[in-house]
Amino acid sequence: MKFVGEKLALLAKLEKDDSNRNLLGRSAYNRFYYASFLVTREMLATLDPSWKTTAHSRIPELLSVTVTKEVKKVLKASARKGIISEAEEKSWFSRLSTACSELSKLLKIAYEIRVVADYTPENLIVFDRGVISLDGCKLPTANEWYSQASAYCKVIQKVWKDSGLAHSN
Repeated sequence: MKFVGEKLALLAKLEKDDSNRNLLGRSAYNRFYYASFLVTREMLATLDPSWKTTAHSRIPELLSVTVTKEVKKVLKASARKGIISEAEEKSWFSRLSTACSELSKLLKIAYEIRVVADYTPENLIVFDRGVISLDGCKLPTANEWYSQASAYCKVIQKVWKDSGLAHSN
C-alpha cells in the first residue's frame, strides 16, 4: 500500500491538471492510511487473532484500553511474584502505553484525513510550492504514517511477548 501511495503522490505532484492532481493526491492519502491500518491490524492479530477483524474506528480504543489493561495486569502479577522488578514493570508499561497512545493518535488522524479524501470531494487538495496538502495535512507527513505505525507496532509486540502474553494466546 505504501508503495502505491508513493507512486500516486509522485504522479499527483507531476500532474499539471488541477482536477487530476486532486484525484491522485486524494488516492495517495487513502493508500497511506490503509498501509498504516493494515500493519496495525496484522500486529493486533499476532496478539489476539480475534482482533484482526476489529473495525477501523475501534482500533484506537482497543490499543489504548484493552491492550494496555492486558499487559498492565500481567506485568503487575509478574512484579508481585518477583519475576520482574518494579522498575522493569514501570519501564515496560511506559514503553507500551506510549506506543499504544501514539499509534492510537496516528490512526485517528490518518483515518480523519482518509475520510476527507474519500468523502468530501469539495475539500480540494492544495498544491503550494511543490507540496500537496489536504485539510492541513501535508502529503509527506501522510507518507510517514506507515513507518511510524510499524515502529509502534514493534514496540507493542515486544512488550507483549516479553511480558509473557504471547504464550497465553
